[in-house]
Amino acid sequence: MDLSIGDIMKRIPFYSFWFAKTSIALADVIYIMVITTFIYQKTDSALMASLFPLFKALANLIAGLTSPLLYKKFTFSKLLVSLQGLKALILTFLLLGFLPITNHVYVLSLFILVISFMEGWGNPLLNSVTPKIVPKENLVKANSSLSITTQSVQIAGYSFTGFAVINWGHNSTLAFNVVLLWVSVLALYITSKYFINNVEVQVENKSKWALMNEGWGILWRNQTLRMVTLMDVIEGMAGSIWIGAITLVYVKEALNQGEQWWGFINASYYIGAIFGGIITLFIAKTIQKHLIFSMAIGSLLFSIFTLIYGLTSIPILALLLCVAMGPAYQIRDVAQQTAFQINIQTEHLPKVYASQGILLSTVTGLSIFLMGFIADFVGVRAVYIFGSILIFISAILSFTLVKANKKKFSTVDFKS
Repeated sequence: MDLSIGDIMKRIPFYSFWFAKTSIALADVIYIMVITTFIYQKTDSALMASLFPLFKALANLIAGLTSPLLYKKFTFSKLLVSLQGLKALILTFLLLGFLPITNHVYVLSLFILVISFMEGWGNPLLNSVTPKIVPKENLVKANSSLSITTQSVQIAGYSFTGFAVINWGHNSTLAFNVVLLWVSVLALYITSKYFINNVEVQVENKSKWALMNEGWGILWRNQTLRMVTLMDVIEGMAGSIWIGAITLVYVKEALNQGEQWWGFINASYYIGAIFGGIITLFIAKTIQKHLIFSMAIGSLLFSIFTLIYGLTSIPILALLLCVAMGPAYQIRDVAQQTAFQINIQTEHLPKVYASQGILLSTVTGLSIFLMGFIADFVGVRAVYIFGSILIFISAILSFTLVKANKKKFSTVDFKS
């Protein structure tokens, strides 16, 4: 079937963004793996290596708080491209001066902080691009497609980077990372030329404090959006049950298996996530029509699978449950993301995503400590039982929204 010029032009921005976001997802994994392994090899200290994600989290928190001031001053398209460009440039400097920079861990830490700021400001913009290039009726399909590829490259990235560092060294692996980022900057530049309803810098006069609180205000004022955010926070807290240390303890104590099953569990979950992305593509129209109900069903199934997973001692069943969790989570996640994109004006999305990111990162940090405490003093099974209860609460909130909103979710007005 021949495509018209108009059809081709409509596909160019999405495919270029698809390539850019996938490349950035892969580059981020490679960057994290390269820096973490290097710091550990350099210092022989797990504590120093653990400071890397701590620096990233701290910088992302500060960036999230200050991002509305930046979004007010510059246009969306300019910031989208320039922040990724600056990140690529800083990583290029790190590559060119790798030996003298890495001889001083504190100088390397400064580079990490600056790059993390670029990510903290830039990621909400990346998450806000899809509604600018995709019609509302195609958002579920677009989000599912993006999810499939980002999940796939993250799996490949974690597997490939270890091999690459061992065989090619940190410099060569980081060089590949830099190339990926520069190509993604070019793809983002192409994407930015096709934005739909591209609302640029607003001229309204607001104080800095009002600007910094604008995203929080949008989240709080609407009851439905507030509830969806609460669900996301609850599931974000439950998400910490999947951190590596707890999974390893579960494999050894609950399944009575060796460390190789740790890898099997992780691989099964990622396979399920990819499979879930494919399923959401096939049922995209149904999800689009019933966004809240899709969130509710996804959360309910995820909570049930997590509970059974926490109680079982059968290794094969644990693997199958991990695969089954993928589709349940993906349906819920794609529906939630689409709901945000449809019902918030595109110019407000970066501020809302920044505020939501602050909430999620804070809750995740606290919940990691909480889940570790439960695992040590109650038992690892209790961690998954508690996590399943949290996810079930989120599902109940979803069903409450289904009952409260007789109309389709896409007709609810969140706009301020």
